[in-house]
Amino acid sequence: MSDIADKNINSRSWEKYTPSEIKETTDFLMDMVTSCKTERECVRWLKSDLEARGAITSENTDTLQPGDVLYMDWKGRAILAARIGKEGLDNGVTVIASHIDSPRIDVKGRPLYEEGNLAFLDCHYYGGLKKYQWTNVPLALHGEIHRADGTTLHISFGEDRSEPVLMIPDLEPHVDRDMDKRKASEAVDGEDLDALVGNSPSEEEDFPVKKAISTLLMEKWGLEEKNFLSADLALVPSGPARFAGLDGSMVAAYGLDDRVCTAMSYKAFWDMDIPEKTAVFVAVDREEIGSESIGGAQGAFMDLFLLELLKATGKTPDILSLRRLYSNSGAISADVTAGMNPLYKKNYVRDQQALMGNGVALVKFSGRGGKYDCNEARGEFVASVIASLDRKSVPWQTGSFGKVDKAGGGTIATYLARTGMDTIDIGPALLSMHSPMELVSTADVTALYKCYMALWEHLPTRA
Repeated sequence: MSDIADKNINSRSWEKYTPSEIKETTDFLMDMVTSCKTERECVRWLKSDLEARGAITSENTDTLQPGDVLYMDWKGRAILAARIGKEGLDNGVTVIASHIDSPRIDVKGRPLYEEGNLAFLDCHYYGGLKKYQWTNVPLALHGEIHRADGTTLHISFGEDRSEPVLMIPDLEPHVDRDMDKRKASEAVDGEDLDALVGNSPSEEEDFPVKKAISTLLMEKWGLEEKNFLSADLALVPSGPARFAGLDGSMVAAYGLDDRVCTAMSYKAFWDMDIPEKTAVFVAVDREEIGSESIGGAQGAFMDLFLLELLKATGKTPDILSLRRLYSNSGAISADVTAGMNPLYKKNYVRDQQALMGNGVALVKFSGRGGKYDCNEARGEFVASVIASLDRKSVPWQTGSFGKVDKAGGGTIATYLARTGMDTIDIGPALLSMHSPMELVSTADVTALYKCYMALWEHLPTRA
């Protein structure tokens, strides 16, 4: 018997759902994560769908009825939506918030250079990734070019089979005999994560390959070197989400952390009946680097959105009303957790690690060391969450980030809890988190959808 317990607190996901249910949720997930590989692409995708379904903007709303949906696009970096419940705002709201950024390779502000007959883009990695995993991988260029005249050009290059891909070349073992002396964290230097973009020269004498690429960029996108500074460009793994395993029981895709939670919470947001309490869907940026900057969870946009919601429902939109609303509300930090990888059992603790296929993981606290930098959910709130999931027979399990003092991680739960909302992390177990391709069980995807549906339908809060 394995020294990692085969946990089965509330049955397995595979025993709960039919093949057709699993197919429906998995198809939705794969369509979204294939289409959305940056936070801005996620916002545009969600905004387009919200508008197509009849959602209205929060600042242009005067009166609302149960079932109405309003939304706010926060500067193209985050998006929020509310579905008005039968109770209005009298007993608070239920927030399910995920993040739409993922580890990637960002292009610097003055990136193009030539060395050894090769042209490169100088890059800076984003998020907590293992640098060596991002070399020798087919990459696509995604992002936006913002021009001085106010126009914006959206770029996605390297996804179509007819288009070239980019790559970050690694050093071959024949000329790197010292590699076995280096730690994994030193295998690839951060400054060496530069993308190879060309080898064909122009007729220029000085830097002919760089000049050829400059000409190509101008002809293809009207991109001059000075435009790089005002551009938001990133390199992400090329290609669609795929089924994984001989039995197709898993999904392999880039950015499942955390877009699997975004996709399933968004699907549940529309598929549920009119909720008792108002349901609030939130998708934020910058979680992977501490939730800073304009679109991070530490920003002010949720306050603004809820103040607009108070106003639209006839409440006084002041700080006291906002604080009371927060204190009566519950929040789910919809984020993935590290699943147990049997190839590395020594990194996990018996009974604490989530298993793929065993349902959603409830993570009461995260952080590091002595519970630093974390939210820890109140036991009363955890009990309410469990009751709501059991009420709908949603399979769940405990989750953690591994051994004390040797592992750890943070989520937006810390910042949601600062508002006064009871908050807990809930998401599926993944393998290969923060790598170019992550893995999730298709049955857990369905469990996740059912989980968020159950919590929006019924999640009482306790004083």
